[in-house]
Amino acid sequence: MLWLVTSIGTLIGIVGIGAVYQAIATSRDRKKFRPTGKLIEINGNDWHYKLMGEGCPTVILDSGTGGSHLDWQLVQPEVAKFTRVLAYDRAGCGWSDLSLKPRTADQVVSELRQLLQEADIEPPYVLVGMSSGGLFSRLFAYHYREQVAGMVLVDVTHEKMYEDAPTEWVELNKRLESLLPYVLPTLGRIGLLRLLVTFDSLPMAAGLFQKVPPAIRPIAKAIYSQTQFGKAFAQESAAVPISMSQVEQARKTKPFPDIPLVVLSSGQPEFDITQEVLEKLQELHADLATESPQGVHIVAHESGHVIQLDAPELVIDAIRQVVEKIHCSSAL
Repeated sequence: MLWLVTSIGTLIGIVGIGAVYQAIATSRDRKKFRPTGKLIEINGNDWHYKLMGEGCPTVILDSGTGGSHLDWQLVQPEVAKFTRVLAYDRAGCGWSDLSLKPRTADQVVSELRQLLQEADIEPPYVLVGMSSGGLFSRLFAYHYREQVAGMVLVDVTHEKMYEDAPTEWVELNKRLESLLPYVLPTLGRIGLLRLLVTFDSLPMAAGLFQKVPPAIRPIAKAIYSQTQFGKAFAQESAAVPISMSQVEQARKTKPFPDIPLVVLSSGQPEFDITQEVLEKLQELHADLATESPQGVHIVAHESGHVIQLDAPELVIDAIRQVVEKIHCSSAL
């Protein structure tokens, strides 16, 4: 019995030390790595965005689950050479404050519209959504089609991705969705997430860190190590099924705008994706391209899921193609 009490006491001590270390390290990172863009207060929370370039339309870059504007470091400066482009951090990601509201697609779209209005960024917009960010871009277009002049979807999450997919893969992903809201915030609070990120032991993040420019790797690691990152990632992951339902319902009831649309699919299996699942997702992406008469589907054969880091030139070129087809004077 004594050994059990001793073990529990040791564990509590380790967890306590980890929590103190995490609080100190997070505060240190916040002071060391300052926002690269602007902070704007909306409903009592700070939102971070980075605006570059000039011209019309304005390109809006939306990252995947838990992602920040740093995911677009290889794309945004190049797009800024031919039009205005905005990358932003959703609630709890990057330098934006956490939110207690569910991170559903409806909520994210509402917050993005508030950000654009407060920052005086007027339409028309070209929406660029990556992974789960594609759900947000599409829902925005269904709800506010008159403001959207074009779209690029980058290996996006699809509302029917679990239908007719391998049972093992579906079960694994749904199990992760149910566990993440509990596990990740805990790992973040006690410093274990920071430890995993520091030593490149977090499978998905480790690959991402190798793909971002070396100059911003320390910033990226600091962001992924924050206590709020674990909470934000868990919040967004938990809301994915609801977001899928919201987009599916909108697709059934509202027309998609007749706009230039490029849908990019990864060509290489990555993370938990098998070749079978990859081909299923490519089929779904090809279907998305048919939503607009101007839609085009392109497979990035040499790229994994994060095309904007694996093959940024493909994303830049897709955005350029869409922008060049838009005449702002008559777009709205």
